[in-house]
Amino acid sequence: MDIDEITSMLEAGDDNAARHHLLDLVKRDPACEVAWLFLVGIGFRSDDAELSLWALRALEKLRPRDVLVASGLVDSLLRLKRYEEAKEVIHAFSKIACLGMPAHDTVLEEHRRALQFINDSVEAAGDEDE
Repeated sequence: MDIDEITSMLEAGDDNAARHHLLDLVKRDPACEVAWLFLVGIGFRSDDAELSLWALRALEKLRPRDVLVASGLVDSLLRLKRYEEAKEVIHAFSKIACLGMPAHDTVLEEHRRALQFINDSVEAAGDEDE
């Protein structure tokens, strides 16, 4: 099945069938960015953070400087409470971000808030342990 047919399934709201065909497609063609992006979207739409994370990790290899990938990775990792990994992504993106580029500045600000959330969560968990 080609990407246009899968797109039609998604437009019709048939996420389950589209997911099945997209998984087949990325097995055959792991460089198909559109398929990975659709899987990210299905993951977010269905609240399947593991699916989104898996697809975003694949996209990270194909688009290492992509702001949307960096943003999505951090969001997925936060939803899964994988804070150390989120910090690693934030740190890696901060090293390649282009200050003054609006999209990069926006993601850097998101990441600053994510770090604050992580710190607050870790602190709150520490308070509960006492």
